[in-house]
Amino acid sequence: MTVEVRLTTADRLEEVLRLPVDAVSIGQEGCAAKLPAQDRLRPAVERITGTGRRAGLVLPAAWQRTGAQLVDLAADLAQRGRLTLTVNDLGTAAVLAGSDCELAAGLALLPGRPHDAAEAPRRPLQPPVFEDACLQELEGFGIRTLEAEAEADVPVRPGWQVRRLIDVTPLAWARSCPTARHHQLAPPHCADACDQPIDMVATHRWQLGHGHREPIPVADRPAQVPLTVYGNAVYATTPTAHADDNDVIIDARFYSPDALAERLATVRPSVSAASL
Repeated sequence: MTVEVRLTTADRLEEVLRLPVDAVSIGQEGCAAKLPAQDRLRPAVERITGTGRRAGLVLPAAWQRTGAQLVDLAADLAQRGRLTLTVNDLGTAAVLAGSDCELAAGLALLPGRPHDAAEAPRRPLQPPVFEDACLQELEGFGIRTLEAEAEADVPVRPGWQVRRLIDVTPLAWARSCPTARHHQLAPPHCADACDQPIDMVATHRWQLGHGHREPIPVADRPAQVPLTVYGNAVYATTPTAHADDNDVIIDARFYSPDALAERLATVRPSVSAASL
């Protein structure tokens, strides 16, 4: 079992490096404007690898104007030691295929969630199902590491490693950022607002079969889960009872320093919270 803590910036890096973690990654799936600048990332990656831990860089989904910039950044950092590059779109994966770095398929590459329109009440978070053919396609890019939510259905495939995000479930990423609009800011000036969470709960849903928005039926309302918006991403809080022997990822945004230390103590019971 390995435990990875994910940060969006390097601001909490020293705090995390004092904890019993095996890896630290920096970045997020949704927006290049949030990714720290190269002169901030370089010393952060060197600091992580200098402690003997695996360093990771999470490359957000690359829109047309940011693709080349992200690839150049990844190539520069990859020259400075062991680094995992998490890609969140197939274009970036294709460009980085054949690099010496470990490539991981990120959370934004998850498949659609199955649903049954006749089910009553509907479950709002049906686990995504990764088909074996999907993993085979990713192998063509040299990818054999997958990031997935805790409950995702992933087939066992030789040579593959699955790292599971625990306690939260990513649901969607918007190309037009609701946080930037809320604060009336434009990239990159909105980056500081990305880590200010906006909590909400769904009251309506889009009925695909009829092509319109409808109120969530009374029978389904108790099943709705709290939602948190960070930047252009929407997450559901889904506490994971235990981590089993899975390789896990913990998103530090959802924890205060004390809460993060306590969570690590439950993931690794042999480590007491008082010693963290």
